[in-house]
Amino acid sequence: MTAGCATAAPVVEGQAARPVTVEDALSTEFIGRAEFSQDGHWLAYNLVPRYSSLADYSYWMRAFGLSGHQLWLRDLERGGPPRLQPGLDPAATNFLFGISPDSARVVVIEHWKGRLRLAACRLGEDDCVRFEPMPDIRDRYAAGLHWSERLAWTSHDTFVMPIRDPEQPGSEMRSRGATGTYLLEAWNRAWSGTGVTASEAISTARDRSGETAAGALAAFDLSVGEIRILAPGRHTGVTASPDRRFLLAAEVSERARPPATAAPVARETHPIFDRRYALRLIDPASGDVSALDGPFHVDPGSFTWRADSGAFAVYGWDRGEAPEAGQFYLFDLHDLRPVPATTRTFRYTPSISDPAFRWWPGPARAVLLPDGMVVHGEALPDAAPGWFLLRPDAAPARLSDSAGAARAELIAEEADVVSVLSDAAAYRLAPGAPPQRFDVPGAASVRLPDYRPVTEHAWSGEAFPMPRLTPRILPKVPLVILQDEAGNDIAAGVPGPGPSGPAAWRLDLPGPGGRVLAASREAGAVLATFKEGAATRLMLFQAGGGEELARINTHLNQVEPPGTLEVQYVLQGRDSAASPRQMTACLLLPPGFEPSRRYPVLMELYPTGTGGDCRTMSDTPGAGPMAGDIWAARGFIYVRPALPLDLAWTPEDPLGNLGLLVDQTIDGLAAAGFADPGRVVVYGASQGGIASLVAAVQSDRPAAVISMNGWADYFSHYFGARGLMRYFHLDQNGGDNRWRYECLGEGAAHGCPFGFGVPALAAPEAYARASPVAQAGRVTAPVFLVHSDFDYFDIGQYDEMFGALYRAGKEARYVRYWGEGHGLSSPGNIRDLWMRIDAFLEEHVDLAPAASVEPPA
Repeated sequence: MTAGCATAAPVVEGQAARPVTVEDALSTEFIGRAEFSQDGHWLAYNLVPRYSSLADYSYWMRAFGLSGHQLWLRDLERGGPPRLQPGLDPAATNFLFGISPDSARVVVIEHWKGRLRLAACRLGEDDCVRFEPMPDIRDRYAAGLHWSERLAWTSHDTFVMPIRDPEQPGSEMRSRGATGTYLLEAWNRAWSGTGVTASEAISTARDRSGETAAGALAAFDLSVGEIRILAPGRHTGVTASPDRRFLLAAEVSERARPPATAAPVARETHPIFDRRYALRLIDPASGDVSALDGPFHVDPGSFTWRADSGAFAVYGWDRGEAPEAGQFYLFDLHDLRPVPATTRTFRYTPSISDPAFRWWPGPARAVLLPDGMVVHGEALPDAAPGWFLLRPDAAPARLSDSAGAARAELIAEEADVVSVLSDAAAYRLAPGAPPQRFDVPGAASVRLPDYRPVTEHAWSGEAFPMPRLTPRILPKVPLVILQDEAGNDIAAGVPGPGPSGPAAWRLDLPGPGGRVLAASREAGAVLATFKEGAATRLMLFQAGGGEELARINTHLNQVEPPGTLEVQYVLQGRDSAASPRQMTACLLLPPGFEPSRRYPVLMELYPTGTGGDCRTMSDTPGAGPMAGDIWAARGFIYVRPALPLDLAWTPEDPLGNLGLLVDQTIDGLAAAGFADPGRVVVYGASQGGIASLVAAVQSDRPAAVISMNGWADYFSHYFGARGLMRYFHLDQNGGDNRWRYECLGEGAAHGCPFGFGVPALAAPEAYARASPVAQAGRVTAPVFLVHSDFDYFDIGQYDEMFGALYRAGKEARYVRYWGEGHGLSSPGNIRDLWMRIDAFLEEHVDLAPAASVEPPA
């Protein structure tokens, strides 16, 4: 057992230091996405004010970081200070969705108490139109693809977007506000005797993949504020031709249930392509919809048009085939006959390159040139990845002989040339010509400008990450973000002049540590964020210098972050033949920490082989109500240890040794001399919620257990309703959780902590026997249960657990929050929860540091 030196992050000079409070978390502010208009005149960006000041906490499964977005504008031509876009509801959340091609209008997704709708305003003017139909944004849960999260513009005034009935918002919207409104109206219909409140779910073995799901494809006319239905039925992946005369879309069928013979792996029990996506060609002017011959299934993310709009390509596969067995098909607009792009000897690179991603997500983006299609993949049998030109009448032709390391990322298209990325260079590829390399001086790596949450800079973790999708029509100029060896952004620019293109452009950030939010060659501007202590500065840079647009989270510079300390200890499985495993954990330390004294420990459990790190709220500001800093400020040593799942696994129970690992972790911390092994509180939420209950029945070491928003009975959870989803999506009930249990995993950090490897009906005794609810009589510590009725995990699971503890005569408290989701959103409820936790801990755990003890040798 070894311990490193304790460290504390510095407080900004001149500020009074104090421990963090719940109010500090509730005062967190965020920065959302940003976009420059195409003509460089406007900058639009989202800011999220202090969390406790919001007017609506009903969105999604939780609101923090996802609600309260304000739309701010900066006029880059006329100057002046930033101002809010007029005409929008200041109380609503207004997610920036896009700017029209003529740079005249901005479109937002407006959320207010469960209602989602699109609103479009003239930039800088109080001239807005709102559309009542709800946009059909998300398509599925497990893999998080976003085929509908973009606007398909058919003119400067018109865009096309799928819509759905507000009472069928899509299982992934998880809108608590919409559900609450629906229930209130339904209850009042029943109580007044004026209507029916029944809902019906049907289980059938009949294949419904030929039935189109409910919804419609609509054209939104901003000039008159009207919509027109282009095609009935649910659609996704809408992609306009470059001349805007035609649309490609996938018509979406009802969900196909996984077969009973599906293997216990996520890609079979919970596949990405869990329904039929049928190719459609639509004329938005006439409303004609053509169902084309071709592959039975298509990937909605694969649609690509030739620049002259005379041809398009789609990736697809036949009925009964696996998605990865498909290929691209070429269509000429004049005859619309599908022509395979190549033979089956070509293997396409997946659009998500992470080897840990367990599904086939469809191929990487392709471009259709006059001479053929440019794609990334491997031409068998040599299997060397690279960029190829595919033509139906020829073998795949490699375009990247000298650029074999180029990533599968397209960044620009011009005439018969495409630009692609490598680590620190860009390449222009053209049929019949050698690759043309453009180095990026001073850059260790290059990335695309996109929006992904950056917690260190308080970038919002939005539920609408639209810019993660490359635009359907690639730009002609390859704008990229340059990074140094540490991964910091250092500049934005166009990597080198093309043979016929414009001169290169580059704008450097003034110092290290910046993160580029958006950039525009037309505006000659870069929008970036920089840390100043715990605060974040939003800066606009142009050739003449920089300007601060906003500074957020300055209150955290008045907080003294908890000190941190890394300790090492050893874990050992029950099998004596297994080698002992050296572990490292980071501790967050209470105020005034003295290594010679013993302190209570708050051990947060989450079933993964990866533990927490040493980052504090000052490093990564967030409004999460249960941050480790808050536990430390209450006098605890806080730790989130790694729990190697291969050591936790037993043949009878996938977490059968979890209690043993908790005990060994307690011993390891106690050996350092400052953790009191008799005052350990185990806490967990979500998957950690059930992990904490598993620890409660397997270990007698915890002094108290706090379990939030998890589940307790493997068998009933396997079949049971999905909490909030019960009101709209019982078709996805029964077996939807099977992927959690029928999988098997290997290694310390495998993603299958509850995997029995067999269905529940094949081993009901094993499921029941391992469940914490069935072992409640073994609990020795007082238990504090917290759940909510609009969670994804059904609140009935903790009803069962509390009932089991009550019947076993155990000490337990059970708090239920109504209208909350996966954790608490309401600041009032968050404050209430902490008061209840404090009272529970005061009753059962002495939080005062013990008298000095001799340090370990």
